[in-house]
Amino acid sequence: MSVPVIRSARAAAEIHEIALFLAEQSPAAARRFLAALTDAQRQLAEFPNSGERGVLPDTRRLVVGSYIVHYRRHGDAVEVFAVRHAHRRDSREPR
Repeated sequence: MSVPVIRSARAAAEIHEIALFLAEQSPAAARRFLAALTDAQRQLAEFPNSGERGVLPDTRRLVVGSYIVHYRRHGDAVEVFAVRHAHRRDSREPR
């Protein structure tokens, strides 16, 4: 049974910024990032606890290429609340 995957406004903005940055460097890289993110969302819909435990209580993390998708269960859904490059200093602890 799959569950809905929703993005917080903050996560949606971060995804948009990442895609714009990548598109400036390589449109193909931006497409690969968005496709990988779509695949990750499908995975979370089917297996909502598939990532490792996050630093913050009741959160999880899923590595998608060079990015970390931070998420939590939100009722009967999965909420993606942050997407960060793995090398960002605060990628382990979203604010």
